[in-house]
Amino acid sequence: MTRQWLRQLKPDQDRPHHEPVLAPAAVTAMTAVLGPDPVRWAVQTADTMAAEVLEQVPEHGGGPASLATLRRSTESTVLAALRLLLTETTCADAAMPDEALEGCREFARRGVALDRVLRGVRLGHARLTQELTSAVEQYVPVDERLTELRRITDELFAHADTHASLIAESYIAERDRWRGSDEAARRKTIDDLLAARPVAPEAATRRLRYDVARTHLAAVLWCDNAEDPLPAAERLQHTAAALARTVGTGHPLLIPATGTSAWLWLHAPDNLAGLPDRVRAGVDRAPGVRLALGPPAHGSAGMRRSHYGAREAERIARLAPGDWLTDYHEVRLVALATADPEHARWFVHDVLGPLASDGTRVQELRETLRVYLAEERSLRAAAGTLHVARNTVTYRVKRAEELLPAATTAGSTLELRLALETARTLLG
Repeated sequence: MTRQWLRQLKPDQDRPHHEPVLAPAAVTAMTAVLGPDPVRWAVQTADTMAAEVLEQVPEHGGGPASLATLRRSTESTVLAALRLLLTETTCADAAMPDEALEGCREFARRGVALDRVLRGVRLGHARLTQELTSAVEQYVPVDERLTELRRITDELFAHADTHASLIAESYIAERDRWRGSDEAARRKTIDDLLAARPVAPEAATRRLRYDVARTHLAAVLWCDNAEDPLPAAERLQHTAAALARTVGTGHPLLIPATGTSAWLWLHAPDNLAGLPDRVRAGVDRAPGVRLALGPPAHGSAGMRRSHYGAREAERIARLAPGDWLTDYHEVRLVALATADPEHARWFVHDVLGPLASDGTRVQELRETLRVYLAEERSLRAAAGTLHVARNTVTYRVKRAEELLPAATTAGSTLELRLALETARTLLG
């Protein structure tokens, strides 16, 4: 029987759905084979797989960049499985997606145990089998359903077995290469510093070829989905060097984090005034590279402090994509307020009520009220910031206040301002 029912797959509208993290060219190629709805189904299924793996094997996590790597791996795996099933290709002829292999190599470099990696693989394939079993019951005629279920189960089992074997081989090869490398020794020193384990500053300086006793400015760099002929590693290195030239403090310390992200430390300049604006204006960044800056901090403990500030700025930047540069000092309040994202959403909806609704119009009202309060209730200043007429600000503020719950209008301005700032990140 032909498997044209796979082209009928559609995402569940009642479940969350995100945009793909795979490169646009890869998504376009798979859409040409499967169709747009099956690709969206695959992305939604991959998101569910990644969430279940993170819940049961938390070692797969480690920050936004690691999550993006995991999502690329699950997306590529689901799409490859659909293509295999649709074309009825044998597992021996089906190549392992590069994204899955890169994710496996990253686990080896991070020291995630092989049994935990393989548990993630098993969990992912179990979820995929469940989702496809449900799809068979929905899209395949009753008289053909049992036969198709058996065939799908057999083929997916063989696919999972082959997948696990290739993952194990790739993991072991990367682990053996990594253990003897200078890069591994440098990463071990960084991991010790970031975990606040005792590290002799002189030994760390020799190993890293970077003076850990000075004041540091950390950054996280990552590549988005922008297409570019240059590999991600080259784009990250180019942007790191450009940032170092702009800051003007000598040779940076660049540590690869994932295949598409890196951690950076610079010695902080004496003059930090207006640094984010100088970086925005002066850095010749490579296409598709984004950057998060941490707060300056001193000594080996300062490397940790500045790095985690940069990681928080990265988290906020990924929640609300916008400017290519995010500075910790510009988002630290929202970072603090959204440390527990679910709690933060509850707070926003409790305080803002209908003003937390979806839609461009309501978003416009929220932003106007936010700017108005940030400008100390100055209509003129708010109008200048928003580039609209003063009467427009007056109308929007009045309309926004009408949407607020009575308890909010009679309560703390601090809570309202915090909710508006948080909503800007979580809701747009």
